Amino acid sequence: MTDRFFVDPAVSRWDGDAVWLAGDEFHHFSKVMRGKVGNALVLFDGTGKCARGIAESLHKDGLQIRITQTSADEIESTLRLTVASALPKGDRQRFLVEKLAELGAARFIPVQMERSVARANDAVVQRLRRYVIEAAKQCGRNVLMEIANEVPIGKLHEHLAMQTKYLLHPVALGNVGQTTSRQVLTGIPMPEKITILAGPEGSFTEQEVAIVLRAGFVPFDLGKRILRTETACIAAAAVFLSFAD
Repeated sequence: MTDRFFVDPAVSRWDGDAVWLAGDEFHHFSKVMRGKVGNALVLFDGTGKCARGIAESLHKDGLQIRITQTSADEIESTLRLTVASALPKGDRQRFLVEKLAELGAARFIPVQMERSVARANDAVVQRLRRYVIEAAKQCGRNVLMEIANEVPIGKLHEHLAMQTKYLLHPVALGNVGQTTSRQVLTGIPMPEKITILAGPEGSFTEQEVAIVLRAGFVPFDLGKRILRTETACIAAAAVFLSFAD
């Protein structure tokens, strides 16, 4: 299998038919993969640009690559799905972000809630973005899922203009009625932009539920069982993205 490498514009250059690969990706090629001149590579820049190339010359601080073939990105979903969620703790953060990136989600927004068990500070956001790169390399995506900075739940609606919004919360269902996946997928045409919102381990507070309902979120039913944060996000993302694809 040809190895995929992310051409990070912060440290690398993509000029026409030539690429200078540096930083972590160069380290991966030279030290981890033990790459050599003549190796075939697949390159992507995170915005949809993708190409095949040949390693031409190996230097102390980077790799010179000659592009041999460019290709159009045809695997992105027609649905721009945003997943907003309280951030789970520990390794479950990586699992959540990797699976959302693999499924084809466009954006992940960490949301600060009263019962949040983890916070998305700058260091955490940068780590999540590295997970996205690794997932893109593995699954074949050429567009990186965006990791947004953490947003307080009371201001989440300010980041969701022109979105159809669903709330993953079983308590709300009994209060205001529910929307099922069958109703969504067999009803009106699929919207171009959808946001799904999941809460923390301790669930939303009543005040938080009221806030998001006023902001236009519609309760969405994922079944009778109580799901963990990452399970709910991934399950809902799979429903919407598989239908859109």
